[in-house]
Amino acid sequence: MDQTSENNHLEHISTAMYKLRDYVLHVLSFLLYRFTRSLIVTFQKFTWAVSGVEKICRDARRGLQFRQSAHVLDIFWKRKFLPHTIADPKDFIATHSCFKHPNYVLKPNVSLYCMTKTDAIFIEVAEGANLYKHQHNKYLYETQFEHAKKIVMMPLASFHKIASDVGNPKVPVLWISSTGRCGSTLLGQVFYRIPGMLLLSEPDSITNLGNLYKSKELQKGEYEQLLASAVRLLCKPDDRYSMMCIKVRPSMTRLSEEIAHMFPQIRQLFMYRNSLKTVLSYLTILQTDPAYQAMRFIMDHKVLSTILPFFRTGLYNYYANFNAKEIESIKPSNLSTVGIFTAAWAAGVSRCVEYREKGLPIIPILYEDLMKNPMQSCLVLFTKLDIRKEYVSLAAEAFKVDYQKSSVLGQGLLPPDSRRAIPPEGRVEADSILKKYGLHKLGERFEIPGLMRFE
Repeated sequence: MDQTSENNHLEHISTAMYKLRDYVLHVLSFLLYRFTRSLIVTFQKFTWAVSGVEKICRDARRGLQFRQSAHVLDIFWKRKFLPHTIADPKDFIATHSCFKHPNYVLKPNVSLYCMTKTDAIFIEVAEGANLYKHQHNKYLYETQFEHAKKIVMMPLASFHKIASDVGNPKVPVLWISSTGRCGSTLLGQVFYRIPGMLLLSEPDSITNLGNLYKSKELQKGEYEQLLASAVRLLCKPDDRYSMMCIKVRPSMTRLSEEIAHMFPQIRQLFMYRNSLKTVLSYLTILQTDPAYQAMRFIMDHKVLSTILPFFRTGLYNYYANFNAKEIESIKPSNLSTVGIFTAAWAAGVSRCVEYREKGLPIIPILYEDLMKNPMQSCLVLFTKLDIRKEYVSLAAEAFKVDYQKSSVLGQGLLPPDSRRAIPPEGRVEADSILKKYGLHKLGERFEIPGLMRFE
């Protein structure tokens, strides 16, 4: 027995050492990538200046080269530190290929990837490939990064012009916002099963704009104009699809108000779940990998979190910052992981409550209610959204698949008394945050005004 125990112990040590080696190699390879990229970008400034590429790019930004303002570059190396990192032009090292008319981005194999203060960045996949077919149980930014062959950079003036030419969406569009870890991926897959439906799951061009506006790098007018143009080009005409569904990242609920004003024809849904189960699901993510476990240990340690406050503020900015209301007593650097995920849930839900009270036609959906009777839920939902009822049985098949295998979405995966999974001081912190947002205590059922009834 002792020999078996010792062997197991040695096996665990060996596994830990292999994982540590993999993490070190991953970090080193990413640092090498970034260093190489900086060298190449510096070198390109010189070669592009000599070859005339830089002059065309500069003139395009001034509006003097509209017909050549789509700058196509060939990708020869791409790297992200983490798979779910928000899309960024720095994800790629690319070399000049050619200049094209802005209409180039209307090709079916070109899609909007991300936004900066000066450019819109599109990615191009192989000719004839359907990027959206790869989206089953994947996010758009993930699929785009994986299959990208070229990038297309376009100055904002040309971006707005081509978006204006495209105009507002020509097909019905659904917009899903959520608190995260609440079944929003499942809801997206319900719609994905409808014939002719295009699902765009978490397009990061939208995320970029929200973050740029929150950090005050964009003025309100610029932000609204860019958001409208981004939506128009995400919903560009495509003969393969007769309906669209855009599911944004959980941190982007605040966009719902602008979307409602700019595109009143877009039908909006807000998906949320019991606050305790949502927080527990987020905490479960932090137990799936030793690196995440170490991150949580640092954030929940009084001394280490004081020395390294950027772990807390970084996580808060990623999940809660854009939706958060200005509550002086809530300071990200003072929040534990429980507090951060509670604040993320509270910020999203309170935004939906606010918009409902303003009269915006957002339909709140509670996960626990949706799951009681999938067939009935789909029937009620499709009736509300004017979707043909003949697709209900197809859509209900989505409930048979676990789209978040690492989550605790199923009631059976939660402890019998799940409040005990969070320490008493964590519950006190969570309840305090929820009270400041005017919401119920952790774990108590909260109904947003206008909640969809599936009976």
